[in-house]
Amino acid sequence: MLQATNIAKRYGSATALHPTTLHLAPGSFTVLLGPSGAGKSTLLRCLDLLSPVSEGSISVRGIGQVDTAGKLRALRRKTGFIFQQHQLILRETALRNTLNGRIGFHSLFQGLLPPSPAEVEKAYACLARVGMENFALTPAGSLSGGQQQRVGIARALMQQPEIMLADEPVASLDPQRAHEVMELLHGICRERGICSVVSLHQVDLARKFADRIVALNAGRVVFDGSADELTESDLTRLYDTSPAEKSAPGMALSPSFQPALAA
Repeated sequence: MLQATNIAKRYGSATALHPTTLHLAPGSFTVLLGPSGAGKSTLLRCLDLLSPVSEGSISVRGIGQVDTAGKLRALRRKTGFIFQQHQLILRETALRNTLNGRIGFHSLFQGLLPPSPAEVEKAYACLARVGMENFALTPAGSLSGGQQQRVGIARALMQQPEIMLADEPVASLDPQRAHEVMELLHGICRERGICSVVSLHQVDLARKFADRIVALNAGRVVFDGSADELTESDLTRLYDTSPAEKSAPGMALSPSFQPALAA
């Protein structure tokens, strides 16, 4: 579905993501794990070029290599993005926020017109799928964090995405709500065959829902495999915050824990 080839991201002399190659299959559910600052969000944003890559390329089924403005628009239309802090317009209703998922499909002139009855019906259906149809006319600012994230998922569904990217979508939720939102997101992506990449801090959720776990440390992929293949030893090395490692430039890794997908 999506091929990232030797993509890297640098900010001046600092490297946030070292050259990384990933192939993401249609319908797969991939979880990115790693400590804060490991490069999870950077990688996620590079996959749909929300953050332009410093080198490398992104290719997508039905589009090819994304190397023109038109292909970038096509990629964005195929990709739903769910944010940690929801990114809703709080004064607008859940319905209106859901309808905003169609903005990328409208011309500037169309954006000035009221939504069509068909789009409103579709928005209600998206809200119903996430259990929020009874809150359609409620301002987003009056909703709880978990409810706001459900609206964020509904907004992404309005795009009829083939790819779903989610950046720490449950980081601000309590464990029960986090599990509920992840179960909802996983179920939707499964039933619709959406290629999904979700960054998480919660190892238990990654093990429960991921087909594949890609772990990062210091901007490098250091593990790539199934949840069953992720060992406690891997996690210890991934999240080790010993003083010696903290002081080591680039958080040096053991030889057996080198990037699995580096070009």
